Amino acid sequence: MRKHSIQRRTPCVLPLTAIAMAMASYPALAQTTENADQQSSKTAESIENIYVYGEQGKTDTATKLNLSLFETPQTVTAISRAQMDDFALNSIGDVLNYTPGVTVEEVETDRAYYTARGFDIANFQYDGVGVPFTYGINLGQQDTAIYEKVEVVKGAAGLITGLANPSATINYVRKRPTGELHIASGVAVNEWHGVRLDGDVSGALSSTIRGRLVVAAEDTDSYLDRHEDNTHLFYGIVEVDLTSSTLLSVGHSYNKSASDGVLWGALPLLYSNGALTDYDVSTSTAPDWTYADTVQNQTFVELKQQLGDYWTANAIFTRSKNDFDSELFYVYGTPSAVDEIGLFGQASAYDSSDEQDVYDVFLSGAIPFAGREHQVALGYSHADIRNTETSFSDNENGFPVLGSDWAEGHTPRPNFVSGDPFNSASDIEQTQKSLYISSRLNISDRLAALLGARRAEVTQRGFSYGGSSDTDAAKTVPYYGVTYQFRDDLMAYASYSEVFKQQTWVNDQFQPLGATEGDNREIGVKKSFNDERAILTLALFQAEHANLGEFVGRDPVTGTAFYEPRAFESDGYEIEFSGEVIDGLNLGAGFTRVELEDGNGDQARPYVPSKLVKMSASYRVPALPALKIGGVLKWQDDITTADGRVEQEAYTLLDLALHYDLSPRLSLALNLENVSNEKYLNSLYWDQAYYGAPRNLEASVTWRY
Repeated sequence: MRKHSIQRRTPCVLPLTAIAMAMASYPALAQTTENADQQSSKTAESIENIYVYGEQGKTDTATKLNLSLFETPQTVTAISRAQMDDFALNSIGDVLNYTPGVTVEEVETDRAYYTARGFDIANFQYDGVGVPFTYGINLGQQDTAIYEKVEVVKGAAGLITGLANPSATINYVRKRPTGELHIASGVAVNEWHGVRLDGDVSGALSSTIRGRLVVAAEDTDSYLDRHEDNTHLFYGIVEVDLTSSTLLSVGHSYNKSASDGVLWGALPLLYSNGALTDYDVSTSTAPDWTYADTVQNQTFVELKQQLGDYWTANAIFTRSKNDFDSELFYVYGTPSAVDEIGLFGQASAYDSSDEQDVYDVFLSGAIPFAGREHQVALGYSHADIRNTETSFSDNENGFPVLGSDWAEGHTPRPNFVSGDPFNSASDIEQTQKSLYISSRLNISDRLAALLGARRAEVTQRGFSYGGSSDTDAAKTVPYYGVTYQFRDDLMAYASYSEVFKQQTWVNDQFQPLGATEGDNREIGVKKSFNDERAILTLALFQAEHANLGEFVGRDPVTGTAFYEPRAFESDGYEIEFSGEVIDGLNLGAGFTRVELEDGNGDQARPYVPSKLVKMSASYRVPALPALKIGGVLKWQDDITTADGRVEQEAYTLLDLALHYDLSPRLSLALNLENVSNEKYLNSLYWDQAYYGAPRNLEASVTWRY
């Protein structure tokens, strides 16, 4: 836990340009590798040659079969590096807020839920390898500087993650070393006295070794009173050609997100007389002594062995450690509409740690049969996870009644006292084991069947806030898919996958809820344009989810979130388009319609919009090729809190972007967010909320070599 004597951190600004130039001076970086094309993971082309939205390349996120986005029988959205750069999508929250069909439920400043098709997203991958998602809520600000693209596969992807969910799977595709020297550095400033610096250096260290280094640092105030964010990122990777057919990759990433003046909970939405509150956009309940620090360390080792012309053996080890350290202040109740008196406060210091060792070994390749070539992947994955949590309460002040000046943040920092370790903490160990196989059988030139299954076993032991967390679960998760190409640019598809995921949620008796199960179905049509540089997808989906934990409240002493098991049914449709329509014009657009009902047939989760529109475009002006203009439009329909007492009316957000190349190596950019200065609540996931950012401007300069 952070010591009380540290009141405010000193911003640390890394000399990123100096680092980049120093590395550029290393002579071996200019060398190229002769056998770079022999390994699929080696990026032979220059990094910045990819400008197309959606990046219609290969993906193994859904099936591990190295299919194109067009061939995958599910809705797949790929957010490319070009899109992240165009619209200053510097955090994963920014990327998913931009992604069609996905909502970011920003319940607090440093904790958020992601949803798709009505359900929370709980499936995450790094370079196609699934990593367990323990907390159920996303902590801190995860920087995107290390990613080449982010893929979002809608629906269940149980073949790869083993622990499926009918919302979506997010695959973070890391940047890889290049054969040619590449250097990029940039600086950005915003109107909240924020400065961001980043650097990216890649190239060959010898004829058989390539490396890449990415660093970023940002320090900024906020539109929220007393809130500050400070992030630091480091990512390094080395690729070594052990032989002409053997590739070893070793990498490590470090991401620290440190925030002051953070929200735990948010603003009250109702007065004691039932009227709606309406505060200034900057209003916060957080005193300036509150903080939340998230540190994510991830090390990975990959060994890829080419076995002849058709098969590849892969062995991947990933070690992750996520630490969360905080001192928080929770405000609750309903104030008087006359004098704002009536709210209560609760202070807590909360620490958590999540450690994971994940092993994934698999074979993938092609089998000739009946005059055709068929794809197969089979493998084994194993994950050891330990999750610990500790809460320190304010036993001296109890639950004070706050004054009318609660929004000024004057509440003093209390002396946090540790109670009974068993009742104010959790310690859970979980082991996940699974065997899987997937295949694509090319029945004819146009018809293909995708078949697969995964046997997953989960063992969990430990305790959580005084209750036992011992629970086991096992299930075989099947996957079926079929595609039929009417023409080279037109395909129909259907897919089915079952749902299985162990939950660490507890009920109001601090007992684990166990596994959630269900199924997911999707049928659709895909049409490619402009030589497969753009794809249109029309999809119908339906899902059933049983024993899914739904948030119902908090323990008044520990602040532990309670969940109840419930059953849901979801159905709807999506229309998505992404890619380059004509030279210089890139579009990304999606419309999602979803209906969600509980086990009684009543509308469920009304805080998730039933209609969602997201559109983006960038255009390089032919008459002035140095100029590129772009924009993002987001619209969602009405949402309400779970009890229906508070409504957020439908609203539209518009962002604009302008990029100008001063030279082939130097460019300027302006990004204007929320052009109309729309006032809106970030989320109604809970019965508290805070406002989204008002109109704001960011300016940046980027240099590339």
